[in-house]
Amino acid sequence: MIKNLVAIIKLIIYYFAYQLGFGAVTMLISKCIAPMDMTTMTSLAMVASTLTMAWHLIHFKYVDLKHDKYKTLSWMVLCVSAVFVMAATYVLNVIIEQMGVPNTMEETFIAMSNNPFGFITIALLAPVLEELLFRGAIEGRLLQQWTNPWTGIVVSSLIFGVIHMNPAQIPFAFLMGLMFGWLYYRTGSLLPGIVGHVLNNSIAAANMILYGHTTIEEQMDNVEMMWAWVVVAIVGSIFTALWLNNHIGIIDEKKMIYRKEK
Repeated sequence: MIKNLVAIIKLIIYYFAYQLGFGAVTMLISKCIAPMDMTTMTSLAMVASTLTMAWHLIHFKYVDLKHDKYKTLSWMVLCVSAVFVMAATYVLNVIIEQMGVPNTMEETFIAMSNNPFGFITIALLAPVLEELLFRGAIEGRLLQQWTNPWTGIVVSSLIFGVIHMNPAQIPFAFLMGLMFGWLYYRTGSLLPGIVGHVLNNSIAAANMILYGHTTIEEQMDNVEMMWAWVVVAIVGSIFTALWLNNHIGIIDEKKMIYRKEK
């Protein structure tokens, strides 16, 4: 238990340290070599830190992709997983908006979405890294630690939510983490979570480019229609979850090998 806890704490420290380190580097480059605006500096720092952290996880075997079960997944499972995630996240987005939870990072995300490097980070790089880190590395260790898999799934999801440090994102990320964590546990592969995560972030980034601060309700300009789609999405998420529950197996996480970082 102690070894896994220490490993998880180290990973979180590395996660933030790479961001701060590359943030300082881009700031220095902007000041001394090539002047950049804050959004470009932030976006480039995020690209560099995300790629470096992903390398770190794979190089030190926190995530062993050789054991990933992606080769055994059918296209049907991947497609249904994507529908499940998109239906559920639509419901979550509407509910969180209706609750009026403050989004302290909204301006930053809109600016980054309109920057090429920022868009790539939000839509592609961050989702892949977060699945490698929070599902592959952190949840993977917790599944080894506890007999009840939901303990590991919930704890890793809580860490995933809190790490975002944005009131609007914390509950959303936590609930998304439960979905991705369940998919990882049931399929033995990070791929369904990565696909769903990339789709969610890509649509969110595109939405910020097209609509900026406009809410889902304002975009639809029809409250009844919005809630009708919520009902459809709830039904869709339930049916897809049931289908997945009946068509994918449970992996033995204890057979996965994790090597302590040197």
